[in-house]
Amino acid sequence: MNIKKSLGFTLLELMIVVAIVGIVASIAVPSFQDTLERANLKEAAESLKSDLLFAKTEAIKRSQNITVSIVKGTSPSWCYGINDTNTNCACGSVSTANCGMKSIDGTLFSGVDLTASSNTTFNFRRGTATNIGPILSTSNYTIKITVSGQGRVRICNIAGSSGLPGYNCT
Repeated sequence: MNIKKSLGFTLLELMIVVAIVGIVASIAVPSFQDTLERANLKEAAESLKSDLLFAKTEAIKRSQNITVSIVKGTSPSWCYGINDTNTNCACGSVSTANCGMKSIDGTLFSGVDLTASSNTTFNFRRGTATNIGPILSTSNYTIKITVSGQGRVRICNIAGSSGLPGYNCT
């Protein structure tokens, strides 16, 4: 009696496994792209919110007004800067030196665009601010960062557009 041991797999079995992996990958990639797009938008919105809160606390701590300039530029596409003077920061130019405290380039957030420029100044006495509402968007999602007159910073979905889950403001 001669029993032959199987020590590997056949070419046919390998080809079937490769075909199955290819089919599963072709289904998963579009879903993964959507997840990356949402993550980039969320990262940009959370970064801007965090820096707005930083500007508010710095205004109170330093006992002087702090201005946040959010600028839609051409190259890079957008940026924002924080300074302790009333001068605006501009993207991609020498005037970013006016952003004495911090300057962030929008190209760090791949695929995220800003709809319009806006400025807000945090008052050092009570942390109050001028109202702003910059809108960040990708090709499929849109979200708004709001700063109320009392200095409260929130991220909100815009009614009637696809936003990010968990950012509903009523």
